[in-house]
Amino acid sequence: MQPRGQLWFALEGICQDFRTYSGLSEKESLEVLIVVLTNMLAEQKTELERLSRPPSPESGGAP
Repeated sequence: MQPRGQLWFALEGICQDFRTYSGLSEKESLEVLIVVLTNMLAEQKTELERLSRPPSPESGGAP
């Protein structure tokens, strides 16, 4: 299995476990998951943007 598929199934399992065992209603557990995953995605996008920028001269070339 490709890494993307492995990641998909791992995240899918974690999300399903959260929905099953969180003690929240189905709607509330989905709302929480969406907020958390959206925030995590934003953090990852920020990190990708940081890594995609050319190094600035004042940083000495280090990211």
